[in-house]
Formats: sequence, structure tokens, C-alpha cells
Amino acid sequence: MHLVIETTKKSFPFPENNVLVVGNDFDCDLQINHPKIWGRHFSIEKKSYGCVLNVYDQGVSVNGLPIAEKCLLDSGDLIQIDDMPFRLVDDQYIPKDSVLNHTNVVLDKAKNVSSVFGVRSFADTAAGFFIIDDFHHPDGWHVFRNENELHYIDNKHKTNLNGLAIAQAKLVNGDVIANSHYKYKIELPGTSGFSKFSPSHPRNVQLSESFNDKDQQPPEAQQKKTSFVKNNLWWLTLLVGLVVLLIVVINNPPG
Repeated sequence: MHLVIETTKKSFPFPENNVLVVGNDFDCDLQINHPKIWGRHFSIEKKSYGCVLNVYDQGVSVNGLPIAEKCLLDSGDLIQIDDMPFRLVDDQYIPKDSVLNHTNVVLDKAKNVSSVFGVRSFADTAAGFFIIDDFHHPDGWHVFRNENELHYIDNKHKTNLNGLAIAQAKLVNGDVIANSHYKYKIELPGTSGFSKFSPSHPRNVQLSESFNDKDQQPPEAQQKKTSFVKNNLWWLTLLVGLVVLLIVVINNPPG
């Protein structure tokens, strides 16, 4: 894991304590001489569940969105203060080249092969939307399926894969396709690191479907359950009363 200054492409690895502090103080891990960067301006902390950005001064944004205190970061996220851009790059998410001949790929926009296998949108216009078909973006990049794999092609180089300019790659779970205007994240169940908290995790899909089935029951079925309790309320009350009386007698035997 390292932080890259986009303007100079200089890379700075994380120290042994897994906290990288950026600012202009003498004790900062990355000291920046810039009129808008003060003291310990922000830090990035590596946790078991990901990287956390902690903001100590104003003017920090991530992918164009202002951050007041803290947020989770993905590999490839762009952190910016004024005209000074930093990009987080995770060595574990260096994209692997795809062995397919992408010049012969025909995109199919209506496969619908799986509801738990595809691309999660974090774009403003479709936040949370899950894309299950082959996908073509107006910026010229594509995601398509080959059996149980997802592959990526970028023809116009207007976006990054995990913070890097990549022409083509085989996608893995957690890969991030993003630029300063949008973000998409790859979700592949059955692969290492697929989060059980993801809305598209098979367990959560099953739970969602069971809730939907319950909600979609006909009114007659729900009414039958309610009427059963009402019709038998008298003997249920009697049974509870007898149990209470029995407990009182047992605890207070005649003297």
C-alpha cells in the first residue's frame, strides 16, 4: 500500500505502524510544502477491514466529494487538497492482464446470468445499482463476462482501474473502476474477500427474497394468521392463567 502524488508520480509507502500522516509538520511521514496544507492535515490508517482517511484540517476531498472528518478508502481513490492530488494504490490490487483477445469480443447487454455477479455502481445518478449484464460506459470502458470471469477493456483512457491507467485486465473481487466523476466496484461471490455485508452476497439475496415473499403473501393468508389468534384468544388466556396459578401454588404450599 502506498500513496502517490499524481502531479509528480512520486510514491510513498506506509510506515511500519500502518499510519501515513500527510502535512507540513516536521513529524509528518509525507511533508508537503503547499500554501493550503497545514500541520498534520490528514492521515490514512490501514485496518483489517480497509483504509480509513482521518481529516484534521479543512479542504480535503475524495473523488471530488468534501470530507469533514473521516471515510473509508478504496484502492484508486483520489484525495485532493486544492490543486494537490494524491492517489491511494494497493499493491494487492495491481490488475492482471487479460489473456483474451478483446478485439473479437461482442458485448451482450441482456444476459442476466446472475443477480450476485457483476458491477456495483457508486455513481451519483445510480448509487447502489447492481449491473448484472455486460456493461458499456460512455467514457469508452467495458466490463464483460467470459464463463465465470469478468474482464475489463478501456479504449479511451478516461478512467482508472485501482488507480492505474489500464488498457485491459481480468477483474477480481474488490477492483475499483473510477475517476473524479464516478466509481464502480467489482463484486464476485465465491472469491476471496467477498463481503458478507454486500447487498449482492448470496445470503443477503436469499434473505431479501424471503422478505419479499413474505410481503407478497395474499391478504387472505395474512388475515388467516390474524383470525386464528383472535378466535382462540379465550383459551390461550385461560391456559396462561392456569400456569400462573400452578406456579403460585407450588411456591406457596399449605402450611
